[in-house]
Amino acid sequence: MVKKPEISIIMNCHNGEKFLAEAINSVLNQTYKNWELIFWNNSSSDQSEKIFKSFKDKRLRYFYTSKKVSLYVSRNAAIKKTKGNFVAFLDVDDTWLPNKLKLQLEKFKDKKVGLVYGKFLKYNKDSLFRKKQFITKQNLPEGYITKNLLKNYPVGLLTIMIRKKFIHKEREIFKVKYNYLGDLDFVLRFSLKYKFAAVQECIGVYRQHNNQMQKKNFKTKSIQFSKWYNEITSKEIFGPIEDLKLLTEWERFHSSLTLVKEKRNWKVLFKILKYPNNLNKLKLLIIFFFPDFVSRRIVGET
Repeated sequence: MVKKPEISIIMNCHNGEKFLAEAINSVLNQTYKNWELIFWNNSSSDQSEKIFKSFKDKRLRYFYTSKKVSLYVSRNAAIKKTKGNFVAFLDVDDTWLPNKLKLQLEKFKDKKVGLVYGKFLKYNKDSLFRKKQFITKQNLPEGYITKNLLKNYPVGLLTIMIRKKFIHKEREIFKVKYNYLGDLDFVLRFSLKYKFAAVQECIGVYRQHNNQMQKKNFKTKSIQFSKWYNEITSKEIFGPIEDLKLLTEWERFHSSLTLVKEKRNWKVLFKILKYPNNLNKLKLLIIFFFPDFVSRRIVGET
């Protein structure tokens, strides 16, 4: 009789051949072994299928869709195929450290915990300064932490693990209308209901890209963030607007960044100079004065 997996790992893929083998190996190298990997091939045209199928392990499960759909449509579909009691996520260009699953599973001994996350390393080979950077050196908040997340958001999807029975009845786990914000929206909404626990050490590596596709998607991403921000503030989903300082700053930054990306003139510069003196103002000035290929290497992903 085949043993039921305790953890289901979801890996969505669309033309992710470049780092795919590295990501899969980081799952195979986990010290905790009772898992399944749901590989969701979202109409890839590269060698992703061939690479995945070169790994001979019965815990690896392959699914294919011939018509490309949005990331969160495919994530929701993959979740429905899971057999485990817990669900984790790993993108094809990220990796886990060997103890990731073991450390997180220990946190779920507290039956009230709905989500466990942890520290991770951000890696950007194109950065002119720090190619490797920890997302935070401080202890991550635990418990019912919505207010903490609205002040500082240290959650990376590659580190989260969810107790599946807490999402089992959800009709739409990731809201598909948010092509770029589904992770943020889900984590914040989930935090309103359930207790979070944290692994206070690095458990994964997030690979940051400064590529042309991100540049093309930038405007869409910024517009979507503004719409999402207007929705959550008008409905006070996460409380009154005065409690949303982090999200308000993000919205202001994205709005200003849209202007800078579209126009570089004195009116835009004057608007930037009126911006509060913080790191985002410095980023805006760098993006304004330097060519894109230079600013991306200094500022990184925006």
